[in-house]
Amino acid sequence: MSSGELLVIFIVAFIVFGPKKLPMLATHLGLLVKTFNQLKMQAAMLWQQQLNALQLQENQRKAKEADEQYKKEPLP
Repeated sequence: MSSGELLVIFIVAFIVFGPKKLPMLATHLGLLVKTFNQLKMQAAMLWQQQLNALQLQENQRKAKEADEQYKKEPLP
């Protein structure tokens, strides 16, 4: 958003909510944005943990296959 758009939004909010409720509204909006960002970060961390767990399982499977292949090969 450009600064002009933000100014229009601020003026409309000032007219609709008035000067007494605007600070309270801004505080609640800030808390909402903070909570949303925390939830977004938690979801990203959970997603990364799931990806790491899947990668670990894949690596363990590949290591087991390599170990079995190594055991099947005759020694020189």
